[in-house]
Amino acid sequence: MGKGLKLCALLLGCGLAFGCAAQKSGEAAEQARVERFRHSYEASLNQEQELAGQKLLQHARSAIGTPYVLGGSNPGGFDCSGFVHWAYKNVGVKLPRTAREQSVVGESIRNIEDMRAGDIVAFRHPKRGYHTGIYVGDGKFIHSPRKRTRVRINSLSDPYFSQTLLGARRVSIGSGENLVAQAESRLASFAETRQARKGGKAATVASAAKGKKSAQAAKGSKSSKVSKSAAKSGKSAKAGKAVSKKSAKKAASVASAQKPVSGKNGKLAKAGSVKAKATAAKSTASRKSGHKTVSSLSSKTSRNRS
Repeated sequence: MGKGLKLCALLLGCGLAFGCAAQKSGEAAEQARVERFRHSYEASLNQEQELAGQKLLQHARSAIGTPYVLGGSNPGGFDCSGFVHWAYKNVGVKLPRTAREQSVVGESIRNIEDMRAGDIVAFRHPKRGYHTGIYVGDGKFIHSPRKRTRVRINSLSDPYFSQTLLGARRVSIGSGENLVAQAESRLASFAETRQARKGGKAATVASAAKGKKSAQAAKGSKSSKVSKSAAKSGKSAKAGKAVSKKSAKKAASVASAQKPVSGKNGKLAKAGSVKAKATAAKSTASRKSGHKTVSSLSSKTSRNRS
C-alpha cells in the first residue's frame, strides 16, 4: 500500500509539472503573438507616417520660391510659421499658428541624426525670437526665412542655424490629436515652472539680502560698541591729559612763585657779600692808618731824643 501511495504521488507530481510547463509554453506563445502584432502595427504606422511625410514634403517643396510675407499662410506669401502651418494642413494636421507654439508640440527630438523627413525644426534667436521650418533629410530643412527672401532650403550646419537650433518636433500624422490645445497647455506649464523658479530665486535673493542686512547690523553694533569704547578711552585720556595739564600748570605756578624768592635771596646774599667786603676794606684801611700813626709817633720821638 505504501508503494501505491508513492506511485500516486509521483504521477500527480508529473502531471502538475507537465501542466505548469504547458501553461508557461502557452503564455510564451501568447506573448510572442502580441509582440508580432505590435511590430506589425508599428511597421504599418511607420509606413503610414513615411508616406504622409513624403506627401508633406511634396507640398512644402512646391512652395519653394514663394516670397516672404509677414503673417502670410498661403501660396501668395508665407512667414515662417505660416509656411509650416500650411504644409501640415495639406496632410490633415492642424498645427498652432505661431512659431513659439509650434516649437513645443509633439515629441521632442534633440539630435540631428534622429530627425526624420517631415519633422518640424525649431530655432530661437535671442533678439529675433522663434523660427520654424520642415526637415527634408541629409541635415537640411525648408523654410521661409525673413523679409525680402523666398522659401528655400538651408543646411542645419550653417553657423547661424546651428547656434540657434532648439531641436525637432515630431507630430503623428492622422492621430487626430488637438495640437493647438497641447501647445497652450505646455506653454502654460512652462510659464508656471518659470514663475516658480523666478519666485524661488527672488526668495533666495531676499534671504541673502536679509542675511547681509543682519550682518551689516551686527557689524554696525560692533562698530558702535568699539566707537563707544574708543570714545570712553578718549574721554579718559582727555581727562588724564587735563589732569596732567593742571598738574603741569600748578608746578609751573609753584616754580614761578619760587623764582622771585630765590632772586631776592640772591640779591640779599650779594648785598651781604658787598657789605662784608666793604667792612673788610675799612678794617684794612684802619689798620694801615694805625700803623702809619704809630710810625709817625715813633719818628717824632726819635727826633726829640736826638
